[in-house]
Amino acid sequence: MLLVNHYVSQSPIHGLGVFTREPIRAGNTVWRYDPMFDVDIPASALAHFPEEAVETVLHHAEFIPHLQVFRLGNDGDMFMNHSETPSLIDCGEEMIAARDLPAGTELTCNYAHVCVLGFADTAPAPLIHGPLIHGPLMHGVAA
Repeated sequence: MLLVNHYVSQSPIHGLGVFTREPIRAGNTVWRYDPMFDVDIPASALAHFPEEAVETVLHHAEFIPHLQVFRLGNDGDMFMNHSETPSLIDCGEEMIAARDLPAGTELTCNYAHVCVLGFADTAPAPLIHGPLIHGPLMHGVAA
């Protein structure tokens, strides 16, 4: 769950992005996992989803390999884009500001650390080339 005032708008990176409405100090917690708000979808459940829902999960949810779940946020964090120089640092159950962020800054993360499988060029190779992406769960969805 995003802990800062934010909005979703067009992103110069890709499609829609999530932006902060307020300045954020370096090191402040910006996102925290909240099981009452964020949804964990078992990877095995994707086999029962329509293709469009699978696409949504692959492109907007974080895959957590050791739990075999996709974690989908119910707020603007589902529109968080990838950056090689992200504005947020993934600390597991939290994300913190990598530096001072002025209001209007796009909140980004590195998909190599926050594993978003729908973006094959940024997700870890063992996951992209494993059975999850190329197996029966994907209903022919291209990675």
